[in-house]
Amino acid sequence: MRRVLLAGVALLCLTSCGLHSEQQARDEATTSVRERALNARQAAMKLLTDPPFAALSTERRLSGLAAAAGGDRYGMVFGQRVTQGGRLEVDVAYDATGNGGGYVAAVVHARLCVRLSGVVGADPQVEMADTPCAASFDRQLNPPDLIVTLED
Repeated sequence: MRRVLLAGVALLCLTSCGLHSEQQARDEATTSVRERALNARQAAMKLLTDPPFAALSTERRLSGLAAAAGGDRYGMVFGQRVTQGGRLEVDVAYDATGNGGGYVAAVVHARLCVRLSGVVGADPQVEMADTPCAASFDRQLNPPDLIVTLED
């Protein structure tokens, strides 16, 4: 009887550690993708105020914005366009992995898909909003465990 009781307590502890580890991993991955998106927004604002950037053709500005939002922020650009009003729009997916601690360590892969949009000028306002991820991402070999939004 005593062995059964000890085994039950051990199982309960391992299970609760796993649940805590899972939440910790989810939180870490979510924070990481949101930080990447915010950093991309700041980079876009800096780029849109740069006078040499304003002198480029519209197509080169769009490509520059896509590179700034995706490349060094581990983002995957899956859409880019220029609206009739000259607004540059880039759709980007950010992925991150979070690791939980404890006896049963969890790993969670999260993805955040956003649209960054702004206009070139002395005081650009770069807007960032959630956008649906590209359907082609569903066919990847390593799909995310979690799709997150900018806010809970």
